[in-house]
Amino acid sequence: MRFIWLFSLGLIIWTIDWAPALASSDYRHARSWTLVNRNLSAGSNLAMLQPGNDTRVNLLLLQDDRPGGAVSGQGRVFFEWSELSTALYPARFRNVSPGSYSHSRCQTFESGRDAFSEAVRSAKRLPRNEQDLLISVRESISPDCEDMAAGGAEIARLAPIRSQRGRDFGVYLTSALAFYNGDFDASTKGFSALVKAKDDWLKETALYMIARSELNRSQSRAFDNYGYFGGPGAVDQGAIRNAERGFNLYRKIYPQGSYHQSARGLLRRTYWLAGETEKLSNEYAAVLDNPRLVGIQLPVLVQEIDDKLLATLSLRRDTSDPELLAMIALYRMREPRNSYGDEAPKLAITRAEIESMRDSLSSRPGLLEYLLAAQAFYVANNPEMVLELIPDDAREPRSGYLDFSRQVLRGQALEAVGDRNVRGFWEQLLSGTDSIYQRGLVELALAMNLERNDAVDDVFARHSVIETPVLREIMLQYAAGPALLRKQAKNIKLDERERDLALYVLLYRQLTHGAYAEFLSDLNLVKAEANQDGPFFNSRTENNYGYEEALQPIPLGLFTQFDQSDEFDCPVLKKTVEILVSNADSHRGLLCLSDYVRLAGFDDYWMDIQPKSNQLGGSRLGFPDPVFSRLESYKQIIANPQASSENRAYALYRAVWCYGPAGINSCGGSGVDEPQRGEWFRELKRRYPSSHWAQKLKYYW
Repeated sequence: MRFIWLFSLGLIIWTIDWAPALASSDYRHARSWTLVNRNLSAGSNLAMLQPGNDTRVNLLLLQDDRPGGAVSGQGRVFFEWSELSTALYPARFRNVSPGSYSHSRCQTFESGRDAFSEAVRSAKRLPRNEQDLLISVRESISPDCEDMAAGGAEIARLAPIRSQRGRDFGVYLTSALAFYNGDFDASTKGFSALVKAKDDWLKETALYMIARSELNRSQSRAFDNYGYFGGPGAVDQGAIRNAERGFNLYRKIYPQGSYHQSARGLLRRTYWLAGETEKLSNEYAAVLDNPRLVGIQLPVLVQEIDDKLLATLSLRRDTSDPELLAMIALYRMREPRNSYGDEAPKLAITRAEIESMRDSLSSRPGLLEYLLAAQAFYVANNPEMVLELIPDDAREPRSGYLDFSRQVLRGQALEAVGDRNVRGFWEQLLSGTDSIYQRGLVELALAMNLERNDAVDDVFARHSVIETPVLREIMLQYAAGPALLRKQAKNIKLDERERDLALYVLLYRQLTHGAYAEFLSDLNLVKAEANQDGPFFNSRTENNYGYEEALQPIPLGLFTQFDQSDEFDCPVLKKTVEILVSNADSHRGLLCLSDYVRLAGFDDYWMDIQPKSNQLGGSRLGFPDPVFSRLESYKQIIANPQASSENRAYALYRAVWCYGPAGINSCGGSGVDEPQRGEWFRELKRRYPSSHWAQKLKYYW
């Protein structure tokens, strides 16, 4: 049966590769560390049904939620579509190559050769010399899989065959070569001559290949040079109807036939090409009930549905399947923008539309109420309605993703109305999570609650239930104050990475928020052998797969070993900070600290960009003072008439260079316009013409 499943898989992959998905995405995006998301982000899928999920994720979670589904996973908080599908289902089927002619009509050429050889060897009353000749000719055939071709020199070698069965196999080879060469009229005619052949394999295969030839003939002009489908209007309607009748006839005559699964998959393709959305959705609904019966793993089927059905599916007209209805309903709860961020004419789903699906959704208990509650929360901004629709079952054991989604949505509604007991709700829900994906999600919810209620210290308490490393790191980076950071930096019972990160954040914040004396005191916690390859970039929070990649060591040595001097004579950082401890307005101290910030890579540093208010770490910064700005330091020195010639000339030089070479300020603070930069440039040239900085600066930006 290798021929069959290779062909089915190859067809699915071929039809997916070029099709633009409207509701899912395989492009990597930065993650948004929040639970409430109405915009699609490939990196921010959650283990609950929600509008911001990839539509494939929502459908797979609904399917996996059925009895026997796997609810374990290999993630943390967020995950990609490919990560989820690989975690829940074996990857071997989806990763098999369809052959060297994949994505063309010849994708079954190699597997078909094996099937033909087996059939010839098994044929009754077929002389051995004719078997050898037929197999030799089949092995020597080399079709043109890109263009129409008239090749057939190999077929001439079949002339010596005299038996009727041998001649029938010869007709099959002639027809197969015509098919692979793109002459579908000839292949249909040739295979039609074999439907009454004496050999059972020839008779069955010919009937199947007639439909397949008509299918290929119907789409021969339906795709442009870039593989984009021109719509049902570009399809040969006569041929596509022939193909549909042919596959149905094959399935009727051979209900357990060798090509039964493939014929069913190709029927779905005929429905799609013909624009028969209702037939297509009904077929998908039937296959979703038991995808194993058609030899397709669920993620592959979900991918096909997402590409072929979602863009045209109508809630009221085309399907009554509860999973498909839920998928499209959640899609229509997204923000009314397309994938490029432009306004799109997609109307948000209404409560009445969901109510109209009541009968169809009745087979999935709880789904109707969840969709009504989701519409109330995400679209109508009515969290009170969510609390009416979904009772508190946080203490009860849950059987799958739908029940889990219901409770998470209730928790979000409790947060929205300011319920004072919501922390307890999240803690109860966390105690019953049964997969890593679910636990990470609830930990995120609880961490956000603690942050917004001034209980950041509880995240790091001895018996804290917030265990996911990335969540703890975000809280250290943005929400922890100096006392908590110092406590974590000194806690020898902690994981070394978390301890080092706490110290790194503490030292960076102190240095850039003017806590110079405290910086010098805490600098003693840095080990002599500390890594100095920096600055630090937290791939766990910024990358989609951060927790799977090799993590960068925390470069604490950047504060103790880094030589920050290049064009201006500065001491080591510790000495510079000692100068600032004595005089926070020291011109030399400010210039040397500025050079350290510039050379260490702290310009426009990601840690200085506070997350949005609806994200973890976005409520407040543990260090309230303004962050250090090189540009503001330069302005301060330039404006001071008591500044030395050397210091003022260097400040002018560096202030102009804040905008070089792109004309964009990289030094922080309040920007200045081009005339002001021009004035600085001219002042440097006019007042300090002999200085190294005046001679070196050629332009201003």
